[in-house]
Amino acid sequence: MDPNLPANLQVIGREWEARRRELADWAMERLVNRLDVWGQYTTLSAREKLTSKRSYKALTLPQKKMRGSDMVTLEKLSRHFGSLRRNHLIGLHAASTDNTSKWLAIDIDLHEIDAVDAEDNARRNLIAATSWWEALQQRGYDPLLLDSNGAGGLHLLVLFAEPAPSANVHALGQQIIADWQSQNLDEAPETFPKSPRPVEGDKLGAWLRLPGLHHTQDHITRVWSGDVWLDDPWQEGDAAIDTMLNTIPGPVPPPPPEDDGSPPPKKKRKPATRRSKSTRRRPETDKATICIDLDGVLAQYSGWAGGEVIGDPVDGAVEFTRRIAEFARIIIHTSRLRGDAPVELRVREWLDQHGFAYDSLHTGVGKPPADAYVDDRAVNCQPQEQGIVAFANAESKARQLADKKQRAGADPQFAELAEHWLTLTPDEREALLKQARGE
Repeated sequence: MDPNLPANLQVIGREWEARRRELADWAMERLVNRLDVWGQYTTLSAREKLTSKRSYKALTLPQKKMRGSDMVTLEKLSRHFGSLRRNHLIGLHAASTDNTSKWLAIDIDLHEIDAVDAEDNARRNLIAATSWWEALQQRGYDPLLLDSNGAGGLHLLVLFAEPAPSANVHALGQQIIADWQSQNLDEAPETFPKSPRPVEGDKLGAWLRLPGLHHTQDHITRVWSGDVWLDDPWQEGDAAIDTMLNTIPGPVPPPPPEDDGSPPPKKKRKPATRRSKSTRRRPETDKATICIDLDGVLAQYSGWAGGEVIGDPVDGAVEFTRRIAEFARIIIHTSRLRGDAPVELRVREWLDQHGFAYDSLHTGVGKPPADAYVDDRAVNCQPQEQGIVAFANAESKARQLADKKQRAGADPQFAELAEHWLTLTPDEREALLKQARGE
């Protein structure tokens, strides 16, 4: 064990070391697609670090002339899981020589951890990853969401009950991440296997680092528990290991729809647009989704007094939510929810006590995806300063956004009109309405 690593990391590392044999057996059964090759990291010389601007080099081992004599073994796997030395870390290939895969992985990268927008990128990564984690659960899988580098880089891992055709596994990955643009990610995550094409000849395909110590960061893999009401939903050490070892392998993915056996054409990446967001598939309803802020909109707010201290309802707020509920789903959002179960319970009790209409209370990181946000940054609603008229204005604007989403696809002329409606003067709007009525 490297004595230069932080003390807390060495404590967690000792838990991994104590269970390295269990982890090696699990990896051999569930993760190893081929025994003849693996990935490994090596440190670079000072000169190489300057020229490459990296501290490591990723290699595929063994060298070609030694393949067949040096193999992936339980000892190599055990050494990976039980060591805190980076030259012991290995990765496994995503497909076998028979073009089957025991697992699917989605790699949501965040390499530039010192960038100005790194914190925001990490937040968006987590929102997308937890959304896909839930989507995989809905498909009958037991996915693992892994905190790869401790700075916003994440891996989603799905195990299969038996080796599946790699093309099917790749297709499943592409289906899951298909909404990456509406998830506000800067680029599409990588999926493993990376391609539906067969691994042939000298081509080996891509490999992915096993859970454990990160190859550059002082971090050991943590596992998402899904218990968002906890102060920290991430498991580490023995708890993380237990979750991994108890993961239930899922069914083999079916072939992709209309699969004629040919590789899919390469597509140019298109930037996200407002229209592409409006066509996003909704799991439960075709209604628009309106996210409403709690403090200052629904509840009186004059400053922070504690997570469980909520002001009286703003006059007209209850009726406002009930009118919005007639044409949209309502998500209540508040920054006071930070994994604190008593606070979440208090907010729900407050909403129910006063008769507010709502569909869900957002407990995740950041704001949830929605078609409109009723607060001081989106659909402006400041009833404490403007009085009850603020609710009438917010309802009108939210209804226009919802109507635009629901009708734009059916009538292109209406879509164009809706796009510019808010920029028109009252007289211009009235003239257009009279024209539409034939007056």
